[in-house]
Amino acid sequence: MNESHERKKPRDKGKQQKKATPREKNNDLFVVAIDFGTSYTGYAYAQRDSYETDPLRIYGMKIDNNQQLGKVPTSILLTPDDSFHSFGKTTEDTYGEKCSNGERDWKLFKNFKMTLYNASDKKTTRDLVIEDCRGNTISAITLFTLMFSHLKSAFVKQLEEATKGVPDDWIRWVITVPAIWDDSAKQFIREAAEKAGIRKIILALEPECAALYCGTLLQGLRDTLKNQALRIVGPGSRYILLDMGGGTVDITAHEVSRDFTYDELFAANGGPWGGENVNIAFQEYLCEIFTKPVFSEFCKVHTEDFYDLMGAFEQKKRTFEARMVQENKFVVIKLPYYLGKDFPLNTPMDLAVKEHDKLKIPAKHMMGFFNGTLDEISRHIKNKLKTEELKDINNVILVGGFSVPNIVKDRLKEVFPENANFYCPENSEVATLEGAVLYGQSQIHTTYEKSKPRSITPSINSRRSRFTYGMDSHVQFNPTKHPESKKFRDGDEVFCKDYFWVLLRAGAKLSRDKKGTMRTFTMDKDSTTLDVVIYKTENPSPKFVDDPGCLRLGTLVVDMTEGLGIPNREIKIGLQYNDTELNVYAINNRDEIVKTTFDLLA
Repeated sequence: MNESHERKKPRDKGKQQKKATPREKNNDLFVVAIDFGTSYTGYAYAQRDSYETDPLRIYGMKIDNNQQLGKVPTSILLTPDDSFHSFGKTTEDTYGEKCSNGERDWKLFKNFKMTLYNASDKKTTRDLVIEDCRGNTISAITLFTLMFSHLKSAFVKQLEEATKGVPDDWIRWVITVPAIWDDSAKQFIREAAEKAGIRKIILALEPECAALYCGTLLQGLRDTLKNQALRIVGPGSRYILLDMGGGTVDITAHEVSRDFTYDELFAANGGPWGGENVNIAFQEYLCEIFTKPVFSEFCKVHTEDFYDLMGAFEQKKRTFEARMVQENKFVVIKLPYYLGKDFPLNTPMDLAVKEHDKLKIPAKHMMGFFNGTLDEISRHIKNKLKTEELKDINNVILVGGFSVPNIVKDRLKEVFPENANFYCPENSEVATLEGAVLYGQSQIHTTYEKSKPRSITPSINSRRSRFTYGMDSHVQFNPTKHPESKKFRDGDEVFCKDYFWVLLRAGAKLSRDKKGTMRTFTMDKDSTTLDVVIYKTENPSPKFVDDPGCLRLGTLVVDMTEGLGIPNREIKIGLQYNDTELNVYAINNRDEIVKTTFDLLA
């Protein structure tokens, strides 16, 4: 039996329904957002009341004892016994000093966010481990928990310096995640944050946060920008947004409604095409010109110098332009002593020139560091622009650290139509961070006030499902539809096994708390549990759970102890997206929520 779940909200069994008090309605006094990036991480916060009158009154973290809207390197240093030492800017210098003094059992972890990026046929589990720059390992859940614990402590300390202290229950936390992450990675992040003592968590999709920030910013500038702002984020406009970070590029597209709510045009997508790929290409280049043994020894023995060299390259990366290739120019980087003095280049002069302590990289090779990654991004966008959803779209928003280099902007302009309107906010590197605060504010406002604020502040109205979700089931065997290999008998009846019973289809429009279809099970009087295996696939019309591309997410275990002895008990299984997170649930014939467990990380 398959029926649409269009009914009143199920009652939470065992809980008395009571009217919320004013304190319960208004206890989220602060919204704190953590933008956890591959290369850089930071937090920002706002008072809830400011959303009504000045939504962009957002405060940043303390960096070098100065409060600012910014981020620090996603780099965590652990002591030899795996205790937390530091996070951010000082970790590389401290680690380099320790290595120089022969203390090589300290551990430095960088770019570890990408360990949670999975292809569509894999998922994250709790036994995931992460390697540091020397191959030492630690439990991923431990490392992520240490990071969140530090960020929470830093915020609480900062807030206590300005106030008398705020109870945990007065703080709503928002943690950003890439839109292309799977459901198991989201659960992993939530569990790590909860282990760090962070309560009341909202997971926000990075490109959506960036869209809210740009929309809010442009609405505030509509009197000065006039037509430009309205073309991009005015009612009826449509845009595509690229959130280009260190690890991934997330791509989404929205249509703006009259009330400035955003409807997603297609399921957010993207890939591992972030700016760190350019850094990796540069390191491979250094291996080629200095030889791999020399460069490996340099990284191992002169670790502090290696990080200084990569920092210098980062600055060159941001200012590089395509015209330098036509002008036959060089990108000049100062070499550390170990590379600059003792080792000649193992390469022809057209690949690189070394003059004393300077490395002169021909611009055409600098361009080569970008090409592979930009080719992937361009190819993906071109394919998307051919779809019906993006037909005639000509507004483009660029955010994220990897959108800063001019070479990236110039390359993307070649992909879109000549009449495309490009918008890149001045502080695009923190667009997602500030937008995450706005996302948290809008969620609270929607939940409690049930109305739009007085200021014209955008919010997300609907999304598109990235995957098809369903359960392993069996149906009556139909010889015209089902292969003989799926045929089995149960008594006098013939069934088809491994049938993919769809609960939510890829591409389906997801409004707030909208539920998918449901499946009804009839249980015998002695059953104490019902086990339902949940699957996902990118295919909008799967047939069987063992089709190529289908991935087993986990098993929903439904507690059936209530009503033991009663024959033919009915239980309904359904699925919904609570904003950004998957929720599989069960209700009984009294429309009450039944106790279940559904572990995506097992």
